[in-house]
Amino acid sequence: MELNNYLKIIIEGLIEVENLKTYFKRLQKVNERDNFITKIEFYTKLTNVTIDLKVKCKERFNESKNELYKVLSLKKDKNEDTKEIEKEIKTITPDMLPLNLMHITNSQFRGTLSYSQIEYVESIILEILKNEKDLINTTKQPQQKETKNPDEVKKERHNNIFKGNAIYLFEKYFNNKSMTFQSRTDFRFLFEQMKKDNLIYNTVTLSQYIKFIGNYGYYETELKAIELDALKNIQRTKDYNEYKDNLKTTLK
Repeated sequence: MELNNYLKIIIEGLIEVENLKTYFKRLQKVNERDNFITKIEFYTKLTNVTIDLKVKCKERFNESKNELYKVLSLKKDKNEDTKEIEKEIKTITPDMLPLNLMHITNSQFRGTLSYSQIEYVESIILEILKNEKDLINTTKQPQQKETKNPDEVKKERHNNIFKGNAIYLFEKYFNNKSMTFQSRTDFRFLFEQMKKDNLIYNTVTLSQYIKFIGNYGYYETELKAIELDALKNIQRTKDYNEYKDNLKTTLK
């Protein structure tokens, strides 16, 4: 089945079905019988669709938040009251910006799909995989594709930039620092520090990295150079090392 069909499965499940777990398990068996689609392939494709949907939600969220920061900057320049816009920036969440189903399904479905609904689908898939002992056993057999959880798929999506699990350190810093499109120095700091720590491949260029951070709301085409040992980067280095130490096991 094409990925669009898996998207349809998810949407129809959320709209029409009370027990999503039973619905997925029943469809998997039907597709295995009629289309020779294995459990591994079925649930991996479903997982990939949920990841793509979450990325779309995050992109909408980042774009909206960046627009709010632009408005905030304009208000500050004009010495206008910024309390309301600052409150909106602090309270906005991906769940407030659901996906339009008509746009993502070529008008097959109407309505919206929220970030929390996608996370719910993802949790059901992971619950099924956890309970399917026979599925876990088949992944250990030769020439079988290993079913990956969403974090593993996300990690592989960026393994041309980051070594091992280093994407988790990048995201830990990004989230803890509440970075936005205005966090130019932080983005450049991460690039220089992670290259220094051998967590970004030496062959990765700055332009490749800038293209990558477009996924995190940075849409400009350059990042000014910085000095890692500059006084203003002392706190950044301290925080970075703390996050790195906390993720020591994960980064292996």
